[in-house]
Amino acid sequence: MKNTRSLLLYALTLLALGLVFLMYTRPEFMMDVANQIWACF
Repeated sequence: MKNTRSLLLYALTLLALGLVFLMYTRPEFMMDVANQIWACF
């Protein structure tokens, strides 16, 4: 049970890191996110 939970946690972490890496390869998306965050202030 513990091994399965840690394996699932590692898989989710790698998935999240992979998605972040893919988003950084698209600069127009990052600019949109930055503009949306900046609009909140």
